[in-house]
Amino acid sequence: MTALKVLEGLPRLDLRGFTTPVQLLERFSESIGVEVWCKRDDIGSVGLAGNKVRKLEIELAHAVASGATHLVAEGSRLSNATRAVAAASAALGLKCTLILSHEEPHEPVGNLMLDGLFGANLNFVGDLSWLELSQYAENVVSELEKTGERVFRLPIGCASERSCLGFTLAYAELRAQMKERGRKVETIIHASSSGGTHAGLVLGNAIHGDQTQIRGIVVAENVYSDVVGTYLSYARGAAKIINADIEISRSQINITQEYLGEGYGLPTAGIYEAIDLLAAKEGLLVDPVYSGKAVAAIIDLASKKELKGPVVFWHTGGYHALFDPSFAKRVWGSIERLSKIKL
Repeated sequence: MTALKVLEGLPRLDLRGFTTPVQLLERFSESIGVEVWCKRDDIGSVGLAGNKVRKLEIELAHAVASGATHLVAEGSRLSNATRAVAAASAALGLKCTLILSHEEPHEPVGNLMLDGLFGANLNFVGDLSWLELSQYAENVVSELEKTGERVFRLPIGCASERSCLGFTLAYAELRAQMKERGRKVETIIHASSSGGTHAGLVLGNAIHGDQTQIRGIVVAENVYSDVVGTYLSYARGAAKIINADIEISRSQINITQEYLGEGYGLPTAGIYEAIDLLAAKEGLLVDPVYSGKAVAAIIDLASKKELKGPVVFWHTGGYHALFDPSFAKRVWGSIERLSKIKL
């Protein structure tokens, strides 16, 4: 059985209910001088939208088959991953505990408000590093198991060798959609933090023998001690799961921290202008934590003539952060045409 057949036969849940569309961003493309399409993984329910859902469809199929009763995940209060886990838990009738690296906020909005609405137990642990957060989550799992819970723990960003296969499938989905439109993708650009999206797309590209550039725009620092090595291990491990006889090298992991800015959840140059341009030209929302940094990268690379189209911006979701007070005021105040509107 070929690797593609094994991939297509993987047990997975349907948490989306439909195939996300791909659309040409005509006015945005005209504005930056490069043909850009958008893979709309931001579309879905308020909870189950974004790139994490594809990972959960694979990972939670395994969890349910294993008899899990309780999901545990870790992240920040801004995390799209923990919000998606909370929503999926509600949809599947599972208990959920989230380990969040912040003090309890005075204004629970955006993803954090949704975490609570979906019934998750929110455990605020203060300003911990990603490694410390992981260790804390392990302790929580141990305590829950002592009470008789059958716990399935999801790693940071829901990234694993198995879950990234959701994006190996997604690559084939995009490939077919673009072929129907008579276009061959030169570059895929996406926001990246934990690595599952990038690893899965790289593997899909390799399996199909394509030469598409997969470019990850890193939005969170210090998630791993060896970021490229970790991404590579996910891609290689996923290849083994589906018996893909291919070699993936470090050179195929094309990521950059150039657009990280001041750090995770902190601004980068041009981020608010990017949010404004895409919204005004196409009616699409991106946020300043994740997807907006990828759009800022596309605009910058196009201005430097370093981007060849057709480009696909893989919209990984995350517009929820726009409603966080710490960002909403900055978005409003930094966009000239908005700041002139009288309320």
